Amino acid sequence: MLDDTVIIIAYGILYIAAVALAIVRRKTFPLAESLTVMVIVGGVFTGLVYLATLPIKADPISEHPSSTELAFSIGYLCFVAFLLIVKPAPKNLPGQFLKEKFAAILFKLLFFVLIPLAALRLFWRLPWAKLGFSADNAPEQLLAAAVLMLFFGGFNYLAGSAAAPIRKGQFSGRQVAFGLAVAFVWNAIETGLVEEFFFRAFLQTRLVNALGSPLAGICLASLLFGLAHAPGIYLRRGDKLGPLGEKPSALDALLYSVIVLGPAGWFTGLLYWRTQSLLAPILVHAAIDAVAHTVEFIEGLKLRQ
Repeated sequence: MLDDTVIIIAYGILYIAAVALAIVRRKTFPLAESLTVMVIVGGVFTGLVYLATLPIKADPISEHPSSTELAFSIGYLCFVAFLLIVKPAPKNLPGQFLKEKFAAILFKLLFFVLIPLAALRLFWRLPWAKLGFSADNAPEQLLAAAVLMLFFGGFNYLAGSAAAPIRKGQFSGRQVAFGLAVAFVWNAIETGLVEEFFFRAFLQTRLVNALGSPLAGICLASLLFGLAHAPGIYLRRGDKLGPLGEKPSALDALLYSVIVLGPAGWFTGLLYWRTQSLLAPILVHAAIDAVAHTVEFIEGLKLRQ
């Protein structure tokens, strides 16, 4: 077993190396914006999660995974990484918005949730509570989630590039309200349930217990969370409203995943570890992504004024 200190030091070295390379590539890479988001999301958000979850008294799952369970987790992670690389990029065909959305959500639910969930339930007999499906401390979780949703969603609205059209008043209040509501419900499943179950309940829990260190497990799971987004950022050719633009290079997509998206896993990883439940992480994750995707749903659903 690797020492948890080695994991933490290796993560720090990798992160510093990524920042150094981003400095070299600052003409094409959004360095200042990325570092600002890293400080706010990785530092301030993580601190707010810690404060918001102080009233929650959840007992961390401390059972060391068996060798077969750990081997399955690592092997399945590699399998999913392969799928993300070979999966065709969406074609963004006119009039196919909902069809493409449903295809994406079914793919994610199957490979990120249903298969690993079924395996852990059937072969290792893990109870639902140890897989994140717990309602313990629900009032405290909902209160913490409400506070964090307000702060994090508000930050994404005020500073996020994807929310710029909303800030500029390009859409009516009705369009924004309906688009935000649909985006929140959709992201509660597509990103909230899918990513929080896979990267936190499934992967992070096993890493934390295998390494015997919450910090090391969260760092490693967060790195993997960031890297998992790199193929999608590159293969779908970026985002016209995003910081990398529509045609990011593979290297810039990788650097962005490590520098910006990895630290996003710090606060969601801490939120899951503090609550030992998917409830608050799903709601907070959905709120953040809903603000970023509201314009996409307004335009994709052709919502009228």
